[in-house]
Amino acid sequence: MRLNILGDFDSESGVGQVLDALSDSGYRSYFQEKVYGTGLIGVTVIMMCQDPKLKLKRRVRLSKTDRKLYIDIMLDLLEMKGATPNKRKRIVVERLSKEVPEIVSKYKMDDFDGARFLDDFEIWIVQTGWLELN
Repeated sequence: MRLNILGDFDSESGVGQVLDALSDSGYRSYFQEKVYGTGLIGVTVIMMCQDPKLKLKRRVRLSKTDRKLYIDIMLDLLEMKGATPNKRKRIVVERLSKEVPEIVSKYKMDDFDGARFLDDFEIWIVQTGWLELN
């Protein structure tokens, strides 16, 4: 499974540093070794943290041709700008932990073990240790 967690964010939000730390955690290699079937081969999450004046809408798209799921997670720019680095990390993993399972569970894909993917996803979230950060 190919998992990517990327961002479209205001530079003052601090989201870039959080995504760098997530990347350093090795989540890509953790999921690259896992096989959940051929029905879904990739999940890309975009952490969106832009000025609310832009009125950006959340996008969720399943490409059956590419067998990939694309998910936007909307973060509050003012909250992220005012947060400490540890609080930003906690906010990001809390949102990942809540929203990715909600969306993955909505889609029925042949030959995809969604339950096992979500179990592994939650294990990875807990292993970051970020849920306990203040």
